[in-house]
Amino acid sequence: MKNYRLLVVDDDKHNLMVVIQYLEAQLESDISYEFLTAPNGKLALNIAQKTKPDLIITDWDMPQMNGIELIKSVKQDPEIQEIPIIIITGINDAAEDLRLALDAGAVDYIQKPVNDIELYARVASALQLYDAYRTIKEQKLAIEEQKKRELGSKTLQVYEKNQILDTVKNKLEAFLLELKPDDRHSGKAIIKIIDQSIHQDNHWDAFKEQFELINPHFFKILTEHHPELTNSEIKMCAYINVGLSIKEIADFMNLEYRGARVKKTRIKQKMKLAPEVKIDDYVQALGKG
Repeated sequence: MKNYRLLVVDDDKHNLMVVIQYLEAQLESDISYEFLTAPNGKLALNIAQKTKPDLIITDWDMPQMNGIELIKSVKQDPEIQEIPIIIITGINDAAEDLRLALDAGAVDYIQKPVNDIELYARVASALQLYDAYRTIKEQKLAIEEQKKRELGSKTLQVYEKNQILDTVKNKLEAFLLELKPDDRHSGKAIIKIIDQSIHQDNHWDAFKEQFELINPHFFKILTEHHPELTNSEIKMCAYINVGLSIKEIADFMNLEYRGARVKKTRIKQKMKLAPEVKIDDYVQALGKG
């Protein structure tokens, strides 16, 4: 069963009950509504911010904050701006009012006296569109998370390969020292190839280029919110964002484990995050959606 939370806003209690009764009378067996009510836009905005309803149905003409003002306020709040809003009015100038309501951000418009079938149909349509939007958004986030995990895995694979190559290089260099100078030419050529491979895959720009394809707004948002971060700290934040552990980050940035932990703690302090906020959760949320 699908459960929807609807916020109905009207300063007239009779109109509130009419809307609720009309919708309850048309309910299908696989759908249920939880109704919240408010007598004005100001209180409705507060309720919406706290409860995040699936749909807001608001009257136009109300004291303190009218329907249009409520719509504009909702659309200015990033936490609730995606909630669909249907506005109901008794004003006669339908064409002009429809344009005004839609420009403000309403998804639909109903004139009084409210017809029960029309109300239910428009509510059902708005909820279906909102469901589809949320599904698409969730799928997009899932794809982004998968790409982020793949980038993190690829980053580790590159590092592990370079560690192996570096070990081989060190052993080869030690072996060459035991040979006569004239016999070292081939070995030096191999060392040069190894160095080129390590240098190529360690290039930060390559990681950054792939990272920005997955999370194009991350660096912009990070630097706007925290301009005090150094380039090295920004780099660590990118590694945190793709889910690397502190040990993996330490290895990848050529830091001691303890030094990496201190650096991560310093970043959190610079960000002025509350003690209960985990820096991993905070950084991984930047740039989403």
